[in-house]
Amino acid sequence: MRGIVPQKVKGFRDITPGQNLLRQFIIDKATEVYRRFGFSRYDTPIMEYAECLGKYLPDADTVAQGVYSFKNPEEEPVFDTNGREMRDAENRVIMENHFVALRYDLTAPLARVYAESLWQQHLRGEIQGKTNLFRRYQYGPVFRFEAKLDPGRFREFWQMDFDTVGAEDVSADAENCMILSQALENIGLKRGTYLIKINNRKIVNGLLAYTGITDKEQEMAVMRVIDKLDKIGIDAVAKELGKGRVDEVSGAEIPGLNIEKKFVDIIIQFIKDFETRGTRAEVLAKLKAKPAFENDTYKEGVEELEKIDTILAQLGYNEEVAILDPGMVRGLGYYTGPIYEVESLQTYKDEKGRERRVGSICGGGRYDGLVENLLGVKVPATGASIGVDRLAELLTLTNQAQINNDGPVIIIAFDDSLMPLYQKTAMQLRAAGIDTEIYYGAKRGLKHQMAYADRNNSPLAVIIGSNEAEKGVATIKNLRLGKQLAESIADKNEWKNKVQQEVAIEKIAEEIKKILEK
Repeated sequence: MRGIVPQKVKGFRDITPGQNLLRQFIIDKATEVYRRFGFSRYDTPIMEYAECLGKYLPDADTVAQGVYSFKNPEEEPVFDTNGREMRDAENRVIMENHFVALRYDLTAPLARVYAESLWQQHLRGEIQGKTNLFRRYQYGPVFRFEAKLDPGRFREFWQMDFDTVGAEDVSADAENCMILSQALENIGLKRGTYLIKINNRKIVNGLLAYTGITDKEQEMAVMRVIDKLDKIGIDAVAKELGKGRVDEVSGAEIPGLNIEKKFVDIIIQFIKDFETRGTRAEVLAKLKAKPAFENDTYKEGVEELEKIDTILAQLGYNEEVAILDPGMVRGLGYYTGPIYEVESLQTYKDEKGRERRVGSICGGGRYDGLVENLLGVKVPATGASIGVDRLAELLTLTNQAQINNDGPVIIIAFDDSLMPLYQKTAMQLRAAGIDTEIYYGAKRGLKHQMAYADRNNSPLAVIIGSNEAEKGVATIKNLRLGKQLAESIADKNEWKNKVQQEVAIEKIAEEIKKILEK
């Protein structure tokens, strides 16, 4: 018989109360900004039909790669391209166990929501002219099966998205950059500690078309390689675009795309030309000077960047906040226009004393073809996402996670016969809006109960023994103050006099509120 080993699934983690508080803080602060811009919350299931999610992950060529996918145990009908149930020669509905998958982001499910709504409207004969505007935000866990897990990366992590579906104007993309900036600053990041990098997939597509690469699959393969630039460096990117390379760390042979050297040289030179950061005006001028500018797709991408630049400049979002970065492509396969990524500029020291960065904490872009891939109807859409867990990690590593991590006030339980009094006192405190817990552990010694209060970060302890109960009083022990004074006061009685006080039980809520508000 197999033994049971209590352990987490690889790539997943338990979330502590402190981590949950920080995660919720980020969500609450971002929500304030999202709602200010008119977005409403809309949630989707964590599981979708695999075909509806599509194959858009970086380093993934099929829907089965990079996702947790399995067959649904329930048999369901198979539909034709017109949405009709398919039948066999004997007119029986064909049934299958369809593949389902855990969502790998929150954007692909949104496209399914919108496409499903359009499909229902189509069945009712209600679709007339252009599609409706739909703006929503959503947060929650997403799941990616990454074969290789780098330190600090997990297969389940939280994202927080906002999206506008039905907007053709790239002004919505400029707004996305402003929303990301305002959300990060509302969370607590100061201007100058992050940088929004903006590019346009049309520029990349136009450049590749200039080199003769027009096949969509090959385009995506090239972009996936370029997206590794920060991880593997420009020389390794050149080798992967060409004949391949040998990984310096693992020794593994990484196959190349076998693009002709003259075309690889054009792509690499393009990236190198923008390695030195310039003003947005300088970047735009340099883009226009490229031979590929004669390509219509490339030219349209540059014009869209110009419009975004104009809006950001007029509203005070200068190069301290946002730059143009033509070498940035983002790995997700569904982007069709402007793309943006937010990089943290802050550093921290790792366990070996090395200075490190967290890297990208937000990203997004325009995905005008995502609904079309599901339904055949072209619907413009754009949005962005905050990596909640990446941002939480940044705040923790850089000591910016200054949130109230207090647990509940704890009522010490000495005597079972006094439990009704403990309950009545707890009810009184809760009615006053004070989080309160009664200790129910089997170990009733004061030492054990105080250790429990310390582990749960309780700010105060309420002590009512038989003597206090007879007098109608309670002792309030200020645990938070006690920790602060422990290093400066050596005399036990002096420390006790400052940390403990006796109050009438009927006035306990009033007194505790005063202490907590200090």
